[in-house]
Amino acid sequence: MKVAIYVRVSTDEQAKEGFSIPAQRERLRAFCASQGWEIVQEYIEEGWSAKDLDRPQMQRLLKDIKKGNIDIVLVYRLDRLTRSVLDLYLLLQTFEKYNVAFRSATEVYDTSTAMGRLFITLVAALAQWERENLAERVKFGIEQMIDEGKKPGGHSPYGYKFDKDFNCTIIEEEADVVRMIYRMYCDGYGYRSIADRLNELMVKPRIAKEWNHNSVRDILTNDIYIGTYRWGDKVVPNNHPPIISETLFKKAQKEKEKRGVDRKRVGKFLFTGLLQCGNCGGHKMQGHFDKREQKTYYRCTKCHRITNEKNILEPLLDEIQLLITSKEYFMSKFSDRYDQQEVVDVSALTKELEKIKRQKEKWYDLYMDDRNPIPKEELFAKINELNKKEEEIYSKLSEVEEDKEPVEEKYNRLSKMIDFKQQFEQANDFTKKELLFSIFEKIVIYREKGKLKKITLDYTLK
Repeated sequence: MKVAIYVRVSTDEQAKEGFSIPAQRERLRAFCASQGWEIVQEYIEEGWSAKDLDRPQMQRLLKDIKKGNIDIVLVYRLDRLTRSVLDLYLLLQTFEKYNVAFRSATEVYDTSTAMGRLFITLVAALAQWERENLAERVKFGIEQMIDEGKKPGGHSPYGYKFDKDFNCTIIEEEADVVRMIYRMYCDGYGYRSIADRLNELMVKPRIAKEWNHNSVRDILTNDIYIGTYRWGDKVVPNNHPPIISETLFKKAQKEKEKRGVDRKRVGKFLFTGLLQCGNCGGHKMQGHFDKREQKTYYRCTKCHRITNEKNILEPLLDEIQLLITSKEYFMSKFSDRYDQQEVVDVSALTKELEKIKRQKEKWYDLYMDDRNPIPKEELFAKINELNKKEEEIYSKLSEVEEDKEPVEEKYNRLSKMIDFKQQFEQANDFTKKELLFSIFEKIVIYREKGKLKKITLDYTLK
């Protein structure tokens, strides 16, 4: 009898005694020797779940069965083959079609009879039911733990330390890094640029060896940093002390949405998405590389004026350096432009926000109380109305941070980039672009037609 041995462990089962690859293989070889069977092939599936049949060795086994090379498929246990009743049914159909028997070394199954096939299907169905029932019990248990103020298992997020009773300690050194990540992102830096900067500063993440764009993105999208705890569908607001303000978090999410829609940062040329032509009303300028001259040029999409990238970059870097190092120069350029601002009472908005939150908690309590006489539809409408008011206030606060930043604060923020020129010269093309986007909203170029004509630059800061 030509026997195919199928061995499988998932990642979670690797360390369990009896489930390891060598343990299964040794017992199956001994079983074949006791039966006098010839092993023609061994199919070793390491690190794969049995949730479906989309596994490399399983697919190879099925191909070999269809070629007629196998008489018996032998496994250590049924759940090594599959955990799905439907997949088991499909496998048994394939085995029967190609006259292949199925055996388990630790269980008694006879697939050669209708009763045997029914029995094995019932066993698989019961096993699947038990797994799904267990998953539901685990989920219910976790939600119950959260309701009781206890923390489920897992690592505490960067910046926090939770104990089993949900008592939270902010790790200030890490919290400063979280705040830095949010500030840099809102100032225009991308995920990779922030990660590179953290690695340059020798800031270590909690688990990994170094920062990458995924770890930065995870922090920027996690509302745990404003005091919200999530586990699946379970959401607990105001669960623990926040590291950042809700206003800053919403600002970062707004920036993320804006970048998701606006793909101008993706262009491979340095000034793509930033540079506009001032001679014809702000039309975009597209970059192209001249292979013959080995130079990059930018051409206006309307008037077709062409400018060498070098002739834009050199005066722009000098201008940036002057803005960073000379407060007097910065103030002379921007004090009139940014100081004429509408006064917004942030304190009053914040108090109104707290009032709305208290009202929402009151309506939520009534909504969950089956004894209250107010119809749930009416309560739901009141809660939605408060949600809209809350969103409006957050929008106003966000605008205050984004657009109403005093000129003095703009300078203080920019002056921290004292080593900008050195960073820029040492950076790769992607990071150079990110650095420019962190400073400028747009750059406008003015020049007359013809070679060697004077170039004038204007710009809007972030």
